[in-house]
Amino acid sequence: MDVAVIGATGAVGREMTRILEERAFPVDRFLPLASARSAGRRVPFRGEDHEVQELSVEAVRGFDLAFASAGASTARAFLREIAAAGTVCIDNSSAFRMDPDVPLAIPPVNPEVLETPPPSRIVAVPNCTTITAMLAVAPLHRAAGLRSLVLSSYQSVSGAGQRGVRELIEQIEKLRGDEASLARPDPATLPVGEVVGTTIAYNVVPRIGDIEPSGFTGEEAKMMAEPRKILGLPDLPVVATSVRVPTIVGHAVSIVATFGRPIDPDEARAVLARAPAVEVRDDPASGVVPTPLEAAGLDVALVGRIRRIPDRPDALALFACADNLRLGAALDAVLIAERLIGR
Repeated sequence: MDVAVIGATGAVGREMTRILEERAFPVDRFLPLASARSAGRRVPFRGEDHEVQELSVEAVRGFDLAFASAGASTARAFLREIAAAGTVCIDNSSAFRMDPDVPLAIPPVNPEVLETPPPSRIVAVPNCTTITAMLAVAPLHRAAGLRSLVLSSYQSVSGAGQRGVRELIEQIEKLRGDEASLARPDPATLPVGEVVGTTIAYNVVPRIGDIEPSGFTGEEAKMMAEPRKILGLPDLPVVATSVRVPTIVGHAVSIVATFGRPIDPDEARAVLARAPAVEVRDDPASGVVPTPLEAAGLDVALVGRIRRIPDRPDALALFACADNLRLGAALDAVLIAERLIGR
């Protein structure tokens, strides 16, 4: 296949390229694309350096497949026209996730949406936090019938791209040697960056994106809308809070789920142990709990802290972690492509 990667110089684009190589994806011609400022850079793939070209509709013409991880505005500007010319586009942005003619796919969760060719020739990758939550929740939904969700996410700075990672590292360096002052900080002297909008070093920030008139952020709106589409539950009550935390890789989600029948933690562990792309790590007495750092680099979501809500036999609390760049973005895109090829 002739394969293009749009946003090839970004964190997810680079991870996508590595996964295509790791999984021996059938690539005859490889084309890395990015913005004009990144054109001319080199991207390694299968032992060769490939020159990055500036993204245009004409550059992708004739390609079988395009993986896109360049942001929603770029996706809206280019992908409809690229797809109309015959290229299947797998988009990692939020641009088309809620479009009715675009499947929102997690192959281990809802592979049925890929059984017929999408009329738009576009398939959307869900939000990375949504993927982490759905890998844990969907098997339990199939077993007991999901009735409501409360999601609280703890999202690493890499979710904001390489600039987010640099911002955290720079702030830690600025505060190095002066950590004692953080017991009574002077807000005027704390380092503040453009990405997070406030100090992220040694801090957590319960705001990812702008706060909308509803009181929720854009990130929270995605986390509430996407599970309904993925699970085919348009009226599912979902409430989300998204929090930026000072970690480099890995997103975590605290989940409170209610079901249509009683389900206990032992049954939930058994269900999740059989689920694809899930690894149960749930033995708190022995110190075994899922953490984002342990999930980094893995192709599974780690799930644990499974417990019953007091006086609610139909409700469970659990905790899930996954690598947001790999499992929560790049790998999902490649799995979608593999599923389409298999079909």
